[in-house]
Amino acid sequence: MDITARFQYFNHWTDQQRRECFARAKLRQFEPEETIFVEGRAPINFVHLVLSGKCMVLQCLKMTKSITKNGTIKYRLASAHPIEDEITQLHRRRSSRMVDLERTPMMTTSKQPSQSVKYEYHFVDVASYACGSVFGVGEHMDDRTVVARGRVQCLMIPRYWLMQKSQNVNNVWSRIRIFLEQQQPSREQLFEWFLNELHWQKYRRKLRTSFTGRHVMANKTGIWDVPLLCRIEQGDVFS
Repeated sequence: MDITARFQYFNHWTDQQRRECFARAKLRQFEPEETIFVEGRAPINFVHLVLSGKCMVLQCLKMTKSITKNGTIKYRLASAHPIEDEITQLHRRRSSRMVDLERTPMMTTSKQPSQSVKYEYHFVDVASYACGSVFGVGEHMDDRTVVARGRVQCLMIPRYWLMQKSQNVNNVWSRIRIFLEQQQPSREQLFEWFLNELHWQKYRRKLRTSFTGRHVMANKTGIWDVPLLCRIEQGDVFS
């Protein structure tokens, strides 16, 4: 059975294009919790089409943590490193070598070591990809990783070949990229969600303490007086 028949993106393809696709493409199977796609690493130059299974998109929020004079914890989102394909990496390495050659001994010896910055990392499950999904078409994947939830099979097609005019009728792959970027939240939006979640948990702890910590002598009710079923359903509240 023709694998491309599962995806409507290939309905306009000729038999020659399908044969050429199979000659260039790779069929890979990933085990549960195996990394499928890492931002900035291979195989970023392949478009992934999910044939079976489910995978998740994990966003790594890299942030700095500081404590103010009054003891308040402040988080700040660190800058992300954008995705780089092989050509961009080649130019960056070449530019770095040129800068190293142009440095003088005086510049090297007078450089002061920068103060180390401590980072804190939090991971957020952003989205899920199931059978028929497509990713790796050039969408923003800053600090994002695609991981298999279970056993996953993917058809991997070289991106440069799909972007050629004959395979990219009506600019379909660029449309998919725009759709993915619009549907998935950005790093900044996820960071705002993280801060709101911290405020909400702080308020819950304060509210819980106000009921269980006051008038201890007058009110002997404790957390363990709450029915077990309620504690199981709301286990995070009583953690």
